[in-house]
Amino acid sequence: MTSWRLGIASGLAAVAAVLLVRASGDSAAAHTWHALRAAGFVTYLLFWVSCLSGMAFYLRIAVPRVRASALFELHRVTGVLAAAFLASHLVGVLVDPWIHFRLIDILAGATASYRPFALFLGAAGAWAVAIVVATTAFSGRFRYATWLNLHRLAFPGYVVALFHGLLAGSDSANPLVLAMYGLTAGAVAGLGVLRLAGRERPVPAAVSVPGR
Repeated sequence: MTSWRLGIASGLAAVAAVLLVRASGDSAAAHTWHALRAAGFVTYLLFWVSCLSGMAFYLRIAVPRVRASALFELHRVTGVLAAAFLASHLVGVLVDPWIHFRLIDILAGATASYRPFALFLGAAGAWAVAIVVATTAFSGRFRYATWLNLHRLAFPGYVVALFHGLLAGSDSANPLVLAMYGLTAGAVAGLGVLRLAGRERPVPAAVSVPGR
């Protein structure tokens, strides 16, 4: 449960920081936008690390000086932290004084006046993260096959989060930002090719669902 406590504490701290920025005087609009964009970048990178480490763990890819148990813990903790920073990103979007997003815009995306398709992709990615994290937290209530199928929503969730960042971000044309998106997506695609090529993870005699 340590990772969940860490995630909750981090999420509350990040949300408090965004709200504090929102209340910071005349330049709050610009500050809030920068804060929610920063939270969005952190969310994306944590989500990427979680996906990458989860795929590496599943495929039994040897990482120098990293034990399989540590790789799994990295996958688990970064997933929880991604959800925590996602919460702060969504709160920042909701309280942003410039575009005036509504709650339905956060939940559905396509109803937003600002780049509705990009916001729709963001909403789909957020729902995927929420489902994956929530079902992992309560994995003991699901059959393993059901939990695994729900957990695989992380892959389409990552893809839509990637395109959300590219299409919604006001700084997506920045060469450094484009390089970050390209390198991270390339790493996930590389492991995805290994998975599709038929490399299977050897399953030990006793397998337990993470979080049980």
